[in-house]
Amino acid sequence: MTGPVLAPFWWEASPRDLPSDPLPQTADVAVVGSGYTGLSAALRLAEGGARVAVIDSGPLAAGASSRNFGLLGRQFVPGLADLAQRLGLERAVRLYSICNLAFAHVNGLIDRLGIDCDRRPAGRFIACATPRHLEAQKREHALRAEHLGHGFRVVEKADLGGEFGSPLYHGGIVVPEHLTLHPGKFSAGLVRAVRAAGATLTGGTPVTAIARDGTGFRLACGGAELRAAEVVIATNGHTGGLVPDLRRRVVPLHAYMIATEPLPPEVIRQALPTGRAFHDTARDMIYGRPSPCGTRLLFGGATGEWHDDIALAGEGLRRRLLRLFPHLPQDLALGHAWTGQCGGTFDHLPHRGRSGALHYAMGYNFGAGMPLGTYLGDSLGRALLGETVDLPLDAIPMQTRPFYRGRPWFLPAYLAWGKLRDRLDGGRIAA
Repeated sequence: MTGPVLAPFWWEASPRDLPSDPLPQTADVAVVGSGYTGLSAALRLAEGGARVAVIDSGPLAAGASSRNFGLLGRQFVPGLADLAQRLGLERAVRLYSICNLAFAHVNGLIDRLGIDCDRRPAGRFIACATPRHLEAQKREHALRAEHLGHGFRVVEKADLGGEFGSPLYHGGIVVPEHLTLHPGKFSAGLVRAVRAAGATLTGGTPVTAIARDGTGFRLACGGAELRAAEVVIATNGHTGGLVPDLRRRVVPLHAYMIATEPLPPEVIRQALPTGRAFHDTARDMIYGRPSPCGTRLLFGGATGEWHDDIALAGEGLRRRLLRLFPHLPQDLALGHAWTGQCGGTFDHLPHRGRSGALHYAMGYNFGAGMPLGTYLGDSLGRALLGETVDLPLDAIPMQTRPFYRGRPWFLPAYLAWGKLRDRLDGGRIAA
């Protein structure tokens, strides 16, 4: 039996050989990074009449923006209750309202641009690993419903079989408004729209240095040079030594996913009777969904870990999937295994702002990059066009920690502590 394809399942329908433009010599705005944030900023700027150059060290839109889960929701990693404890309820609600704006913005953008990205009103199921987790989720979603208008439905353990085909959980929460889409098709649609708006997009061209040049900047780009009046840094989890101040504030996090071989429809329905995307409440979180074509299960986890052998990491996820859904064939084969790199922050919130004279938005942590990256990128573009764009996030500084310079040496201990706490909580999905 052959092994899985070590590339994202999404690239089957949306390959990453997107055409690349020659690097221009000048631009009004240089955008470093061609993910959701960079493309959204470039789109807004180009449609506003600016000359925009998007530069990426790899193929266009080949990072986390075309490798992720494909779930479009409206939430931060911290819950509203958590933020209310940290910031006070009124301030937390204002901050959380950004999630509603981001959700509406992405849906409006897909409609306006006519991007065919398999958008489906599938909803999200949050599987609760312990009874205590279920009670906490009930309180959290009641608070969101009261203050943000988010719908939800509680699934008690006795009714779990109609929603989720695993015996390992104690109930959960259905969030019906959340959507699934095809991230490869969505990111490719943004690339096409940015180019149609008049921007240039140059892949395979690392930016190695940025220097002030009078009132503007000189960017060293793969042996060539680009002069720009403004620079947007949209590198998120791939932020390296180009901007050391930002590198100290973003934690690169790997996440891993697999796609099964094609499965009979009844096997997928037994696992996910309603076809919703799901994730659980464990600190060592797992997540999954049916593929847009409905023939495969997509499953992910091991976020924050580092594996040199992607096939071996995929085999670990395959074993976890079989423990989660015991009805699956024990000789289940994988079609794809892959990884992507997102960007975490020390307060688990996204941020936008300025590092010196450079503009940035990044730090979407895990699971929020599609709505928030797209929306915050657009907000950067609007601000650079002269609009007043004030967001509650702007008042929260992007933190760092002593001795952190961009290499997350503390992650193994942090992850081990999280897994231990999962076991102490009584969660039954072990790594």
